[in-house]
Amino acid sequence: MPIPAAKAMRRLCELKDWSITNLEAQKLLYFAQMIALGEHERPLVSGTFEAWDLGPVHPDAYHKAKLFGAKPIKPFIFKTRGPIREWEGVFERTLDVFGDLTGGQLVAESHWDRGAWAAHYRQGAKGVEIPNGDIAREYRDRLH
Repeated sequence: MPIPAAKAMRRLCELKDWSITNLEAQKLLYFAQMIALGEHERPLVSGTFEAWDLGPVHPDAYHKAKLFGAKPIKPFIFKTRGPIREWEGVFERTLDVFGDLTGGQLVAESHWDRGAWAAHYRQGAKGVEIPNGDIAREYRDRLH
C-alpha cells in the first residue's frame, strides 16, 4: 500500500542524516517512486508527481518542506519517524543508485531526455502530472 509522500521524504532525510535539501529530497523521492514501480509494480507514495522547472516534484511533500528553502530539511516538521519495513529495500536501492549525487546532478538525472519528466514538462505550465505508468517506463528504460 502506498505511503504518504511526507513519510517517505522523512525516511530519505533520516537515511541521509538530515543533510539534504527539499530539492534533493524531491528528486530522491521521485527516483524511489520509479524504483518501487519498476521493481515492485506498485507505487511507493500516494498522490502524483508533477513536471516542474527543476524536475519532478510531489506537491504535498514540497509544501511540507518548502520553509527550509535551500537549507537541509529538519525533522520537526514530520510526525512519523523510523524505518518503513515494507519499503526499506526501495530506499536503500534509491540511495545506492542516486544517493551520492549533488542537487544539480539529481536535477540533471531527473531531466533525462527519455524520462517521464521530459515527456510531460511544458515550460511555464503548472500542475502537469507525471503518470505512474510513465515513471515505470522510465525505470525500464533507465535501470532495467
